[in-house]
Amino acid sequence: MNTFEKPTPIQNQRSFTDTPSFKLIVIGIIAGLLLIPKSFILDLIDERYVRLQDTEMEIQSKWSNEQTLIGPYLKISFWENVEYLDGKEKKSKKEKKHAFFLPENLEIKGNLLSESLHRGIFEVPVYTNSISLVGKFPELPLEKLKILPEQVIWDESKLFLQISDLRGLVGTPEFQVSEELLEMEPFFNSNTGEEGIQLSIPSEYVNSGLSFVGNLSLRGSKNFFATPLGKNTKMSLKGNWNSPSFQGEYLPESRTISENGFESSWQVSHLNRPFGQEFLGNFPDFSGSGFGVTLSVPNDQYQQNIRTAKYALLIIVLSFLALYMMELFTKKSIHPVQYTLVGFALVIYYVLLIAFSEHLGFGLAYLIASVATTLLLGFYSKTIFKKTNQTILFSSILGAFYAFIFIIIKQEDFALLLGSIGLFIALAITMYLSRNINWEKGNMSELNSQTSRS
Repeated sequence: MNTFEKPTPIQNQRSFTDTPSFKLIVIGIIAGLLLIPKSFILDLIDERYVRLQDTEMEIQSKWSNEQTLIGPYLKISFWENVEYLDGKEKKSKKEKKHAFFLPENLEIKGNLLSESLHRGIFEVPVYTNSISLVGKFPELPLEKLKILPEQVIWDESKLFLQISDLRGLVGTPEFQVSEELLEMEPFFNSNTGEEGIQLSIPSEYVNSGLSFVGNLSLRGSKNFFATPLGKNTKMSLKGNWNSPSFQGEYLPESRTISENGFESSWQVSHLNRPFGQEFLGNFPDFSGSGFGVTLSVPNDQYQQNIRTAKYALLIIVLSFLALYMMELFTKKSIHPVQYTLVGFALVIYYVLLIAFSEHLGFGLAYLIASVATTLLLGFYSKTIFKKTNQTILFSSILGAFYAFIFIIIKQEDFALLLGSIGLFIALAITMYLSRNINWEKGNMSELNSQTSRS
């Protein structure tokens, strides 16, 4: 008698496309594709930042650029015999050379009256600085440079004060040398680009330890710096800008910052700097030795927008992960198109953030964009989950993600620590909730029944 085997039932064989592994792959592909708009977001931030810089340059071209003072310093000319060969015959000739001397004491006082100039939505801080310069030169140490007094052309002695942008001078500066008011002239060195004001010094003052007192009013933008040319240099600055940033080679010894402005003071000795008090030949370039104040605009929204955009992948992955886990536990199938729409909302959030931050500041813009995106996705999730408590849960999770990212952005020094802890907690929760899932053999309908029992 012939026996026949019963055919093996095939109704329990499942397609790979119905497994949770395949669904995760699809979600991962969607998340990866959403990184393409992220590059456009970063380009948009760069474009807006370049526009801000162009606006700053436009205002500075009309008002005045950042200002740096170098000086005052003394320049003398002298004759030196130089030997040379004329054929086989040794001859000598006189050549005019120059020596520069820095002051023994230099005291700088400045009072910055600041304001903000606007072009459209952009703000650029500018100032008018009322400056006083008081100092004294020693008797010239000619012997250190091996210069004899009879070599010096005393009538060509000059006092120089370099000003990085002469267009910023307001009115006519006043300079007294040894209590005599002297006439000033502008100067410009085409070889080095140096510019400023100069005074011809009467010969009787040059080598007698001359003193000087100068007063000038100077317009500038964002930065005011000075250079410690004195053997002992003191500088005090005060102003009405309430968010100054002290920059340069030396930080102030004391500073006070309040809502009404700031006060600061520096004291620099010649022992603190890498140059001496006298020079032969060309005057050195001291442009990198300055110190002073920058009028900072608080909460640079473009830098913070860039930092926020760099966390786009994290927000997308965590949001999709939360949505996927809720899909499993609520037994609601979410279509890939719905994941894509959620992803688009997460990307458009960054456009909202950039637009609002230019008008309202970063903090308020972040709050508005986060709340708007959370509400939008909350209402959209209601159409998926149907139940209010599940909608509130998803919205709360999304809001917690945005709050977490905001804390990381604001806590720069602890960003890595907080981010690592947050990701570790998110991973631990995911591992716990998915502990009963058979990723290899289960299908989505079976998976839903598994999660409902777990």
